[in-house]
Amino acid sequence: MNDARRSTRAHDVPPGKVIAELGFGFWRYLSSRRHHDDLWVPRLHTAFRPGTDRRAVDEPVRRLHELRNRVAHHEPLLGHDLAARHRDLLTVARLLSQPLHEYLHAHTRSANLIATRPH
Repeated sequence: MNDARRSTRAHDVPPGKVIAELGFGFWRYLSSRRHHDDLWVPRLHTAFRPGTDRRAVDEPVRRLHELRNRVAHHEPLLGHDLAARHRDLLTVARLLSQPLHEYLHAHTRSANLIATRPH
């Protein structure tokens, strides 16, 4: 169990630790349709470029979450379109921040590894 859950008093846990220990599943569902009115409309949309539609975030994040689950369960990825998932990652990064997108695009080796993998 992580430190944030183990603590019995909120002031024992540094605020950043709570956020850092949230699982990907938590983040994945923030942009889902069920949270459109209570999260997306009032606040969450402000984390993304102005005018970003919730579905433009939710769909790539859903696909990335599915890939993450396959990896976590040690399932083979041979039949998966990893190049498309890499594009999903860059799409979400661009919607969050152009500098983040540029940094990831410039520093990741994923695209080269995907392009040279055996088929």
